[in-house]
Amino acid sequence: MIIGVGQAVRRDEGAEARALILESARAAGDDSASNALRAVSAVEMMRVGSWRDDDVPGRVAEELGLSVARERLRTSPTGGESPLRALDAVATRIAAGESGVTLIAGAEANGPGTNGPGAEGARGRRGRWEMPAQPRRGFRMPREFNGMSRAFQVGIVRALDFFPLYENALRASEGASLAVGQAESARMWAELSRVAVGNPFAWSRDAVSEDTLLDVGPSNRMVAFPYSKLLTANPFVNQGAAILVADDDTARSLGVPEDRWVHVVGAAGADEPADSRARVAYQRNPALELAVDRVRALTDTTSDDYDHVELYSCFPSMPKLSARVLGPLRPASVSVTGGLTFFGGPGSNYMTHGLASMVDLLRANGGTGFLHGVGMFMTKHHAVVLADRPRNGGFVTGGDIPTLPGVDVVDDYEGRGTIETYTVMYARDGSVERGVVIGRGAGGERFAARVDAADTTTTSTLVSGEVEPVGLAGTVRRGDDVSQFHL
Repeated sequence: MIIGVGQAVRRDEGAEARALILESARAAGDDSASNALRAVSAVEMMRVGSWRDDDVPGRVAEELGLSVARERLRTSPTGGESPLRALDAVATRIAAGESGVTLIAGAEANGPGTNGPGAEGARGRRGRWEMPAQPRRGFRMPREFNGMSRAFQVGIVRALDFFPLYENALRASEGASLAVGQAESARMWAELSRVAVGNPFAWSRDAVSEDTLLDVGPSNRMVAFPYSKLLTANPFVNQGAAILVADDDTARSLGVPEDRWVHVVGAAGADEPADSRARVAYQRNPALELAVDRVRALTDTTSDDYDHVELYSCFPSMPKLSARVLGPLRPASVSVTGGLTFFGGPGSNYMTHGLASMVDLLRANGGTGFLHGVGMFMTKHHAVVLADRPRNGGFVTGGDIPTLPGVDVVDDYEGRGTIETYTVMYARDGSVERGVVIGRGAGGERFAARVDAADTTTTSTLVSGEVEPVGLAGTVRRGDDVSQFHL
C-alpha cells in the first residue's frame, strides 16, 4: 500500500534535483502522519538527468539519515513508465513476504535558475548546479536506447519526432480529417490545462482555450506536424515527487492512520520493440493493449470501475490511443495531474507525481484509480490500479514483462513505396528541418526514410491538410548515408 506522498515545485527560483527529492521525500514522511520515512529500508530512484552523480539513491539515503543496505539502493531505467514499474516490483516483493518501507522518488531541475536546458530564464541568468560527490564517469548511451541508431539516422531522434507518427496514422485509419484530429487534441489539452489550474504543484496554472491551442503562430509555433508547441511535453521544469510504500503490518506498527492507506490492487506491463521503425502498426500499439488488458483481467475491473484515470499525456497520440483501448471513460479528463504540457514533464518522474495526485483523490473521494505510463518512444508500457480498499486475495501482478515482436526493416530499400505514416519537423524560425516517412515497399517491405527540407513538393503535401498523405505512393532512393523519400 502507499502510505505517504509528497511533491515539490520551484517555479521562479534556483533549484537542484537533490533538494527537490529531499523536500518531496520529507513531505511524504509528514503525509504518512508517522515516522515512516525514518523506517525506510529500500530506495527506488527514478533516473535523474539533471543531477550528475553516480549514486543518487545512496546520496539521498545519506542525506535523509537512512540506513539502507547497498543492494536495496536501486535506480530505475530511463522512461516515463518507471515509477509504475518500480511500484509493481515493490508490491510484488511485499506480496512475496518482504516487509518494510520503500521510498520511490525522483526529480528534475531543468527550468529557471538551474544549469539545465531550460535555464535561460526571463532575465537570462543561469543558476548553480551542485557538483557531485564523485564525478560521473565517461558517458555511455543508456541501454534503453539500444536498437535505435538506425531510427536516429532517418531523423527520429527525439520523442517529439516520433509520437506524431502515431497521431497521423491513427487519424488516417479512422478516416478523420486533419481538422477533426486537431480538434480532438485541443479539447483534450484544454481540459488538461484546467486540471493543472487546480494542482498547486503544476508548472503552468493558466487555463488554455481550445482556440488558443489550435492557433499556430509565433507564441505557439509548429514543432513536429501536426503538433504545435502547446501540444508537446514541457521538460523545462523544477519538480520532485516521492511516495512511501509499505506492507500492512509495517504500516500498523508505525502507527500510520488507515485513512492514509491507498492500496495497490494490481499491475502489468509490456514493451514494444526498441527500434521505432519496426512497429507492427502505427494506428495502434499492441504493448499498450496487452498491458491494459492484462491489468484489467488480473484486477477484475473495467473502465466503468475507474473513478479517476491518469493516462500518460506527453503528446496527444498517447492518451488518444490509451482512451481507445480503455473505451468510454467516466472522468472528464484523462489526467488527475494535468499532463506533461501544463503540469510539466520532469523526465522519468512524472508518474510519481501522477501516483501522488491519484492517492490524494482516492483518500478524499474514495473509489478506484487507473494509471498508465509510457517510456521512450511509446516503447515501454505499464498500467496500475489503485483503490481505497484492498483486493480480495491481495495484490496481483502480470509478472515478467514481454517484449512484443516487430517487423523487419529493409535499410537499403529502393523503389516505389507507400506511406504508412509520416511527420515533418520545424526549426524555431518556422522553416522545415526535415521530414520522416515510414512505409511499405512494392513487395510489402518496411522502410523508413528522410524527406529533405529542400523537397518542398513532398513536405508541403504532407502538411497541407488538403489530401491524406497516408496511402500516397512515392519513391525511395538510397543516398550516401540515409534513404530519401520523394512524392
